[in-house]
Amino acid sequence: MLLVSRRCNVWNRLKVSRRLILNCKFHNNVVVNQHINNSNILKINTKKLQTQERVTIIENDLNKYYPSMSLLNNSLKEINSITNYTIEQFIDTYVNNKLDHDESDILLKINGRIKNVRIAGKKMCFIDLIDTQTNKSLQIIINFNKLNMDCNDTNKKISSNEFIETISFLKKNDYIQVIGNPGVSENIQRTVSLKCIRLPIILSPIQVSLPNALQDNVKINKNRVLDYQVNGITTIMKRSQLINLIRKFLLTKQFIEVETPILSEKANGASALPFITKLNFSDSNLQLRIAPELWLKRLIIGGFDKIFEIGKVFRNESVDATHNPEFTMLELYQRYLSMDQLILLAQDMFKFVLKGMINPEISLSHNNNETIYQLYQQLQDNDWKFKKIEFLPTLSKEMGVDFNKIDLSRTQPLMDIIPFEVKQEIFNSIELQEPDLHLSPQRILDKLCGKYIESRYCQTLLPTIIMHHPTVMSPLAKINSLDNKVSQRFEVFINGKEYINAYEEENCPQLQLQKFKQQHDFKNNDKESLEVDYEYVEAMKSGMPPTGGLGLGIDRLCMLLLDKSRIEQVLSFGSLDDVNIQ
Repeated sequence: MLLVSRRCNVWNRLKVSRRLILNCKFHNNVVVNQHINNSNILKINTKKLQTQERVTIIENDLNKYYPSMSLLNNSLKEINSITNYTIEQFIDTYVNNKLDHDESDILLKINGRIKNVRIAGKKMCFIDLIDTQTNKSLQIIINFNKLNMDCNDTNKKISSNEFIETISFLKKNDYIQVIGNPGVSENIQRTVSLKCIRLPIILSPIQVSLPNALQDNVKINKNRVLDYQVNGITTIMKRSQLINLIRKFLLTKQFIEVETPILSEKANGASALPFITKLNFSDSNLQLRIAPELWLKRLIIGGFDKIFEIGKVFRNESVDATHNPEFTMLELYQRYLSMDQLILLAQDMFKFVLKGMINPEISLSHNNNETIYQLYQQLQDNDWKFKKIEFLPTLSKEMGVDFNKIDLSRTQPLMDIIPFEVKQEIFNSIELQEPDLHLSPQRILDKLCGKYIESRYCQTLLPTIIMHHPTVMSPLAKINSLDNKVSQRFEVFINGKEYINAYEEENCPQLQLQKFKQQHDFKNNDKESLEVDYEYVEAMKSGMPPTGGLGLGIDRLCMLLLDKSRIEQVLSFGSLDDVNIQ
């Protein structure tokens, strides 16, 4: 009597479970769809919140729903024929080769995230499994009649109740592991799929609901993890591709990748304010590097021929559309390189990167809205050469002033030639009240360049070179032997923004010390002037060969090629403001 009662209870539970399926009652998260062959299919509705009941089930057996991969692998160790496959490998091997029959002798194990679940009747389930990195998906077929309880025991069958319980528990965005054979679906479409021989194993269940769409920039910046899950990781993947192409270009040209200190007692190599900190066991101040330049040039002095570094630099400045206190730079140095050869190197690097990033299957003429294709086309039409303009001749022409007759090393002579209304436009009130205290010649010339050259000559997508900057603006660059007012330096601008700064390096220790001291004299009216680095000058005395150096802003180049308007859009967790709230 007791046995009959138990059997009745089991049968009743099965009937209830069946009604649950047919009436779409799985945690109030199922809706009815029509399959292609008109059979009833249940599709999990992910718009509704995950129920507390599901979370409670998870919390009551955490080890089950968050298993160790080591334990899972060990449980299948005795199955010699099982092969680990990624979704991409499956697609390459079976989908692309148009498999037209079931491969029952091949056993594969695949991990992925559920994109969609469709339950057909009471014995069939279809899962779309996705690889979130490649965004490629694979159909999984789970047929109750084809399942074994254990891969090691083909005679041990699972119960109908266990099948219903497991399948109904699965949700969109769960991570699962599936084991089965490559095959094709039995409908008219004959879709290449993985046919499971055992129930899916949950690797990590979702406990909170994800929105179907996320477009609000404020919400995106506050939660990049959510953004990537909803909108994908394409931008960061393309950023990685760009950096790898730059690295590949340089390695192909026999450059050596190196690393230089980030923390030191002096951050030098550029005109910027450093971040300052302290060691717990020392009274000395430490600074985060603002550029790796002087460290890299020490390596050139040490004997390296071609070196580069792609790494973080830190500048104590504000956050805006194109600036973040923490950003990524490429710096490279090569012995015996002239300015003209540096320009050729920059042009070749752009050509290599652009060719590596564009999709050859897409016609350039059909991509007028994508910057990368437009840039490719314009450079190709210009024989992969940048435009060139001279700094002082262009400034003289635009201002109607002969800069050859002006002392560029002093503030007042420069201020005297600037029209009143222009001064009001490019300087603030404090700078205008006491220019000798707040404006260095370097800063004045930089402002004039922005007003008269960058805004008028550098607004095109075709890269534009401003070359031969005044010596006073270029304390680390070689002086032009034909004109000591200017240096062997150039900058590359695209659409009004600077991307590259490059020059022949000063390799004379006496001249370098003189330039350092001149910059130090500007310290009173320009907080961002260079400090004197006596140790670097001493290193130069042991012999520094003629050297060419180039710096490239990685984040800005990503913005350009990925059509992003703000720097936080190409950073993994946004700008500093965004990082602080995540």
